[in-house]
Amino acid sequence: MKRFNCPSCGAEVEFKSAVSIYAVCPWCDSMLVRSDIDVKTIGKMAALPDDMSPLQIGSEGRYDGTHFGVIGRLKIGWRDGMWNEWHILLDSGERAWIGEAQGSFSISFEKESLDESGRSYIASRLTTPGSSAGLGAGFTIAVEGKTLRAVDIKEATCFGSEGELPFAAPKGRRTVAIDFTGSDGDFATVEVEKDVFRLYHGRYVEWDEFGFSNLRPLEGW
Repeated sequence: MKRFNCPSCGAEVEFKSAVSIYAVCPWCDSMLVRSDIDVKTIGKMAALPDDMSPLQIGSEGRYDGTHFGVIGRLKIGWRDGMWNEWHILLDSGERAWIGEAQGSFSISFEKESLDESGRSYIASRLTTPGSSAGLGAGFTIAVEGKTLRAVDIKEATCFGSEGELPFAAPKGRRTVAIDFTGSDGDFATVEVEKDVFRLYHGRYVEWDEFGFSNLRPLEGW
């Protein structure tokens, strides 16, 4: 864990993960980028739209017997709604994302790369950065020896972020998100941001399986 003073307000900002590069100051909402020795301000984060999520920065849980803490969040919107992506740090040192959409939850881990055939296919059909007009569902990719098929493609926009993140996610960040499913109940998401491809692989998880604690106080929970 490393601590820095926010250049804008002077408050102490913690980086719990060694690979977190960006953070949002919880006191003044400044976006901070970290180097090896200090941090600098790169802008101001707009207030996140309110929702009824029981999760918050500092919530804790377990996955496959390993404890984790929630250290960041992305609020993502698309044509038909919004969802949360919660950035978590496991005690093993691994990072992952908990997706929360309409009461369903998933967990996914970033993989090193998309197979070359899948990358080439997607890149050749993205007509412009941030546009999915040239893509259609049904094509497949290989992830860890499994074949997964594209079932959903959407253009997404970041509504805001908070906490620690492995990449910059200011309000207005545009991506194309391509969701895949496999025969064993697992799923993958390819996120395309301009010429950057990120691959995530995981599965859907029932709420009780996480054993969450330190939840946000909400009426009825």
